Amino acid sequence: MNSLKFRLSLLAGSCLLALLIVQGLGLQTLSRVLVDGYLVDRLDHDADTLYVHLLDSEEGPAAFNRTLGIIYSTPLSGHYFRIESPGSVVRSRSLWDEDLESPDVPEGEQWITRIQGPGDQPLLMLSRGYRIEDEAVVISVAQELGPMKAAVDELEGRFMAITLPALGLALLLQFLVIQRALRPLNAAVDACRRLETGEAVPVELPAPREIAPMLKAVNRLVHHHGLRLNRSRRALGNVSHALKTPLAVLSQLADDMSAQGDDNAARTLRQQLHAMNETVEREMRRASLAGRDHPGPGFNARKELTDLVEALHRIHQHRVTVHLQVPAGTWPLDADDMLEIFGNLLDNACRWAASQVRVELRVAHDHTMKVIIEDDGPGIPPEDMPLLGRQGRPLDERGDGHGLGLGIVQDVVDQYEGQITYDASPDLGGLQVTLSLPLPHPVSLHSSPSLSKPPSGAL
Repeated sequence: MNSLKFRLSLLAGSCLLALLIVQGLGLQTLSRVLVDGYLVDRLDHDADTLYVHLLDSEEGPAAFNRTLGIIYSTPLSGHYFRIESPGSVVRSRSLWDEDLESPDVPEGEQWITRIQGPGDQPLLMLSRGYRIEDEAVVISVAQELGPMKAAVDELEGRFMAITLPALGLALLLQFLVIQRALRPLNAAVDACRRLETGEAVPVELPAPREIAPMLKAVNRLVHHHGLRLNRSRRALGNVSHALKTPLAVLSQLADDMSAQGDDNAARTLRQQLHAMNETVEREMRRASLAGRDHPGPGFNARKELTDLVEALHRIHQHRVTVHLQVPAGTWPLDADDMLEIFGNLLDNACRWAASQVRVELRVAHDHTMKVIIEDDGPGIPPEDMPLLGRQGRPLDERGDGHGLGLGIVQDVVDQYEGQITYDASPDLGGLQVTLSLPLPHPVSLHSSPSLSKPPSGAL
């Protein structure tokens, strides 16, 4: 099943089950070791006691049943002993009519074995070899394992009775934790789906550290999409507003011309038609400079600006030379947004330049992209500088100057929380545009000499 939630739950369940099995085996082994150790210590004590009684008794081994206590005298009590010498075998009365299969243990050695005793009782038997008055004697002492085994089984049963529900609860909690941790992913999917329908809704759920970068990327996408949508709507509104008045005039003049046949009205009609055509052509030209149909991995400034200059060269008929001073490398910025900025700024610069335009890109010390664009045109009067970048405020009467394009540039700059300023160029005498855009992460670029585009090539 190709589900991250299922895989994580299965992995967690497998790990917990493996841990449970290891704990069960460990408990079983530990219990057996503890039981055997306890019984061996007790049997060792009883064997030593028998050996001492055997040395000190004047009545001989037959009197042991009277001196060792009732536990070895009660039939099938679970506690038994057997003393074997070359001439005799002494057994505890608890064996009744049964006997123990005592091994032949050499002197000084001790053997521990498990055997079946009277009534098929499981016994742990300790056998030790001695030498008394030049005779080899084997003392075997045995104790039933049944009660101890029953106690251990009860302990293991209680352990399983507690552990299995705990395992189920742990799996449930693990599933809930995974489900809660993956909730931001579902919210991100929902945000992307709503984005497809034109509704820009950011993801505001708290997310784990591993998922937070993806949610930030989705929120940036939603934010940029909303800003682009607003810019498009604003641009369409500006175009509609720019065409509204000429169309109204044309309608009125058409009526007048139909009624009077006035040549002046026809001339005015042609002027208005020309204004409309200029507006439409300007917007189409800006669309052609907007860049690729889909966003790229970054902004390769040298390549993209070289292609942009080639396009402007064809539009402005080889009239202007553009000097590019651009480092090699890819900037961590959206290529479409950057082409929209440079397309509008360079289009305005080439429109007003007498013969040359300069473009310089570099990384500033405050980790921003610094751009300076200058032209040798007539420039802008100081009192009109504050009007640049305002939507729908062209500063020339031809209708093709610094108007809607710089307003769009201002929108993109605001989207990136950057700054753009306009001033007079100290070197070329025309307009100087200074642009500063913060970079999302450090970049490694290679400096390059100034790239000049002569009229025979690009601009």
